[in-house]
Amino acid sequence: MSQQYTIRVLGTPYTVRTDSPQEEVEQAAAAVEGAMQTLLDKNPRASVTMSAIYAAIQFADDKRRAEESAAHLRGQLKGYLD
Repeated sequence: MSQQYTIRVLGTPYTVRTDSPQEEVEQAAAAVEGAMQTLLDKNPRASVTMSAIYAAIQFADDKRRAEESAAHLRGQLKGYLD
């Protein structure tokens, strides 16, 4: 059953509804905030929106790499089992 949580990212509250535990939602929010803050620290003229887009691109790339790595490992495992 989904739960509703309020998280904060760069001081702005967001309400999310999810099946994930609150701790996981808070960890995800902290990761997003960290990625956004890193960009803002490197480029003080960057907007919050720009930092959010770059963070999203970074997380999407990380996800793609993890999926490729998992597929490679599955292939290796299948090879070992055959």
